[in-house]
Amino acid sequence: MLAGILSELVDDRSTVVERDKGVAFLSAAREIYRLSDIWYLCVNIPRFSSGSFVHCSFSGDMASQAITTRAIPMQRLAEIRAVEMARRQSDSKPTTDREDSYCAVQLTSRRGEFALLGFERSTAGNEPEDQIAPEPTELKILGEYFHCHMLRRNGVDTSEALVVSARELDCLRWVAAGKSAWEASVILGISERTVRFHLNSAREKLNCTTTTQAVAKAVAQQLIAV
Repeated sequence: MLAGILSELVDDRSTVVERDKGVAFLSAAREIYRLSDIWYLCVNIPRFSSGSFVHCSFSGDMASQAITTRAIPMQRLAEIRAVEMARRQSDSKPTTDREDSYCAVQLTSRRGEFALLGFERSTAGNEPEDQIAPEPTELKILGEYFHCHMLRRNGVDTSEALVVSARELDCLRWVAAGKSAWEASVILGISERTVRFHLNSAREKLNCTTTTQAVAKAVAQQLIAV
């Protein structure tokens, strides 16, 4: 999927550095979720100290990176099928293309960069589908963590980007479904006090004053679906 993609995107191909060794984080995610592939693409990470931009594409098997003095225009990115799919899905609930078992989700831009994470389901037919691949919303959470890590590595402060945890999203999801904190605690098998703790944490991370606002924001950011 990503082999040679940066060479096609950047004007100066001599800036592209490729290596056959992939990223351990993505290799582990691929193994845990039993995926054929999982990959990350990010372009136009600003390097304020030098006025240049970092572009990278990583998977569990290969890594490619380039540093250029010019940003990659969106017109060129739009030619990539994965980018088109991710942008289309960003306008609605993320879904997986069942025909080719492929999904891509756009990640949150913090300094004008463009990033996405994608996966391809395993073609092995001897396991239940729900044990082969994560839900796209789960993949998005995973991708947001990794994307913040990549931004920090390149000097971009992401201290304000507190990512909502899976358990906090569980609590928001049940509240969005009309359940009380007590009902959510019974469903999730935790105490009501713990549910309220997670809801409060989610409100703080999403910068909301009420749970209703937090639910609405989580839905808008496609972290949960109603």
